[in-house]
Amino acid sequence: MELRARSAPAARLVALLALAVLCGAGCASRPASRGTTCVWIAGRPAPAFDPGGPPDPLRWSLERLLARGLVEEDSSGALVPGAAERWEWSADSLTLTFHLRPGLVFADGSPCGSADFRRALLAGLGRADHGSHAWLLGAVAGVERVRAGRPLPALGVETPDPRTLVLRLARRDPRLPARLALPGLAAPWSASASTWQDAAGLGPYRVLGEEPGRSLTLARRAGAAGPDTIVVRFQPVAARVLTFLRANAADLVWPLPAALDPAAAPQRFRLRVRAASPPRTLLLVMRADLPPTSRLATRYALAHSVNRDRVLELLGALGERLGNWLPGAGPYDYPALDEGQARDWMERGRLGQAFHVVMGYDADGAGARVARTMQGEWSRLGIYVELRPLRGPKLGRELLGGLSHLALVEEEPWTNDLSGSLAAFVMPLRGPAVGAFRTGWRTREFDGLLGPPGGPVAPGPDAVQARLREDLAVLPLARLPWVWLARENGTVLSFHPRFGPGCAGVAWSAPAGSALAGSPGGIPTSQR
Repeated sequence: MELRARSAPAARLVALLALAVLCGAGCASRPASRGTTCVWIAGRPAPAFDPGGPPDPLRWSLERLLARGLVEEDSSGALVPGAAERWEWSADSLTLTFHLRPGLVFADGSPCGSADFRRALLAGLGRADHGSHAWLLGAVAGVERVRAGRPLPALGVETPDPRTLVLRLARRDPRLPARLALPGLAAPWSASASTWQDAAGLGPYRVLGEEPGRSLTLARRAGAAGPDTIVVRFQPVAARVLTFLRANAADLVWPLPAALDPAAAPQRFRLRVRAASPPRTLLLVMRADLPPTSRLATRYALAHSVNRDRVLELLGALGERLGNWLPGAGPYDYPALDEGQARDWMERGRLGQAFHVVMGYDADGAGARVARTMQGEWSRLGIYVELRPLRGPKLGRELLGGLSHLALVEEEPWTNDLSGSLAAFVMPLRGPAVGAFRTGWRTREFDGLLGPPGGPVAPGPDAVQARLREDLAVLPLARLPWVWLARENGTVLSFHPRFGPGCAGVAWSAPAGSALAGSPGGIPTSQR
């Protein structure tokens, strides 16, 4: 009996000690003997290791910790040297030469040279799922002959010596250095990299351990800045994320799980909201290559049944009113919420009293907050929308090549100019979509913006926006700022307007006397 009486307090003591250890793992403001630790809860499934894959904010954030490209974009939008200590243009602007830093070494200890950067540049070309890299590198000689799924042609990517990389262009492209700053485009990995566990790059961190599908543990490399250890836990279930928060076992929660109410977080965690640049948008994509949404009447009937005010209400802190959409254009002319017009378009398109479509969306993203309500509003008109919530590789495959007529997607333009905003909306004449989703919409009207120089005169921003409004292959619903939860007095976290919050270390500083503002490679943000 005496033993039993003592066992209950002892058990409670053990539980309290275990809780203290758990809390200590996330308390970076009180460093333990092993150094500072940042616990990052990512409210999404773990992304696959695929540096050449379609754009994915979470995967890009991890890659920025582990890898470095030739050029980097700092938080102010300025270009700074990355693995290349400098770059220079030829007099005719058709040759771009990068000079690499001496002694580049991957996290696994193997040396890195110009051949590794050439391999990285070529790795994303010719993919059958998306054509993003071919579009971004379109000015490089030979890229215009790249065909999805076929061997690569001869390309203007040369390595005269281990520290020099030369890009020969078929046409001038002053924005090419800025494009090379995007994650995955020009960031090399060691030859053995195939999973996160063996992903050795040039970044400020290396992979210390991986629990596939659940967590990554990263360790800071010598000479880098930031926490000594970053523990990334992939957890899309809101209730489990709240358990971490209540145990004080997290420093950062981003992206937020779709079902997580930020107001339910303990008071020591603060909701942070910052604008993204380029601006992110929640889009309704209506596939122009799949019946019945291939018919303009179907797209108009759907658009006239969308209640944007209700969408914004459901998004809460995750969404804002759109305002202007395309760079340089005026306010977007939304289709009116009008059941009469919707029914009229159904009659004019001979769609009958009812029709059926399928809508895919990220089960853990902003679309998950609004999909069911939109489904209910459409159903009142006899438009029956079958919801297809997806995540991980299934989501990527569906958005790029599936049979969903509609999709709710979170989109951020490649660049802050009109061509970068338009690239994801217009299908190339050959090959797959540019970006993470497919619209199926093809037109030659924008060749002057998306194609090589010498084509037709490029239309202005208002004309482009009016054309998008006319065909409605994409309908913008709301602006999406970066939103995250951060623990007060925790690890000092970084923020980047393009890439969102994170634990990234400080970029390499520019060598003395090589200020980029006056260099041929420096391009102000406003010109990109």
